[in-house]
Amino acid sequence: MNNRLNPAHPISGLENHTVSDYWSWAYSDILTNTNRSIFAEYLVGAALGVLDTPRIEWDRCDLHYHIRWKSR
Repeated sequence: MNNRLNPAHPISGLENHTVSDYWSWAYSDILTNTNRSIFAEYLVGAALGVLDTPRIEWDRCDLHYHIRWKSR
């Protein structure tokens, strides 16, 4: 998935429930064993400015960062 899911997107079949409601319910505790490594990855991605595409589970690397070398 290369597109970001809109948090306000409604969940089909669940009136008045959105993707944001699900995320808040399922992932509010970002320091659990299953979430804290992804949260740490997010923090590093934010610091590097590489959060332009959604995270891909089991990708060949966690973050894609390209160093731009300046010639002298």
